[in-house]
Amino acid sequence: MRVTFLTVLLAASLSAEELFIPVVVQKQGQEGAWWNTEVWVVNTTGEMGRWGAVFLPAGQPNGELLRQEPEFFEELPGWASTVRTDLVPQGGLGALRLVTSPGVVAVARVYNASGRVSSGQFIPALPRDQALRRGEVVHLVGLRRSAQFRTNLLLFAPGPEGVTVRLRTFGERGEVYGEQAYGLAPGALLPLEDILLAFGVQRTDAARAEVSGSGPFFALASVVDSRSGAASLAWPLRPGGPR
Repeated sequence: MRVTFLTVLLAASLSAEELFIPVVVQKQGQEGAWWNTEVWVVNTTGEMGRWGAVFLPAGQPNGELLRQEPEFFEELPGWASTVRTDLVPQGGLGALRLVTSPGVVAVARVYNASGRVSSGQFIPALPRDQALRRGEVVHLVGLRRSAQFRTNLLLFAPGPEGVTVRLRTFGERGEVYGEQAYGLAPGALLPLEDILLAFGVQRTDAARAEVSGSGPFFALASVVDSRSGAASLAWPLRPGGPR
């Protein structure tokens, strides 16, 4: 009988956990940027931990990859950590699905390494139940568009069903720049580059986006400074605070 990764996890811990890093990248970007991803995996328990990863390419359905066992798995001693730079293929943009034993956590650093110094942002690995819920309305704030700044939006569906995401963008006086619905296939990442320009906005320093979906999804914005190549990450805000 073939011993699988999940069989090992189940035998060792009686349960396996699933985590998602909504966006990872290893490719050339605009204006000479070169985006890289490092992933730290940490065992927060004193027991032997185990984990594996599956890369989910952007722009395509990934339903089968949501069910697939990782092609590799790694043991991690109690309290130990490891950093990996090889989980995203060269030229790749997508999300990461991690299958772990309980107590194993992870975070990615996505950064631009084109200059003399690197600049980046940390993105934690999150369980599916921390995705935005069906019908929940959240806001991405601090979005900018000018000769210096552009804003990219990233939408990711971690579940086995497709999701329709509705997006509205607003200016600083509350004017609606535009609205659009986007379909996400199971396990799909949809990158929306320079989203404010796509709605015809040439310049703004105080835009926001309102997003909601027909099922669980993750949404985040990345505001990129073209002078330095540095990106600032904006997570969605829930009115009234976290729930």
